[in-house]
Amino acid sequence: MPASPTLVDPSPLPSVPEPQLQPLALASPSPNRLSQDGGHALESPWQAAEVDAAFPLAEPGEGVEQPQPIALQGSGLGRAQVGDSVTLPLPDGSTLVARVTKVQLQRGGERNWQGEVRIDGDSYPVNFTVGKQATFGFIGTPQGSYSVETLGGKGWVYKNPPLDRGHGGTDGLIPTHP
Repeated sequence: MPASPTLVDPSPLPSVPEPQLQPLALASPSPNRLSQDGGHALESPWQAAEVDAAFPLAEPGEGVEQPQPIALQGSGLGRAQVGDSVTLPLPDGSTLVARVTKVQLQRGGERNWQGEVRIDGDSYPVNFTVGKQATFGFIGTPQGSYSVETLGGKGWVYKNPPLDRGHGGTDGLIPTHP
């Protein structure tokens, strides 16, 4: 026996409101802006600080030049993505802009990003590792390299001592055995 057809109630359905478009919240705070290549231009991640009794790190060791105490500002270093540019203030008052080229998440939860600064057409390496409590960084320039070390958001940026060239100015080794 064939099934009888089901009757549909012809009364109109209640109207469904039209969806409203809402602006998408940006992942980065408003002081950051898009750079020309589409990445975010991250503002200076640190500023000069005063050393007090609660400062977590001792002044860097002998031979370093221009040690500058700093305090991290926000989480820009830990949020950097490929294509972003990060403004890096140096102890001499100058600033460099690093472009992020690679980002890796480490096993312990630390985040490492690598990048480059371009100076007079040449590229110099930049490398930052950002953890929950500590940050370490390396900034290469034609005049030498700089290091960044922080603990609990405070620490130092300084120029590294020049390499020891006390053995004749070359890095070649002379064999001692015939």
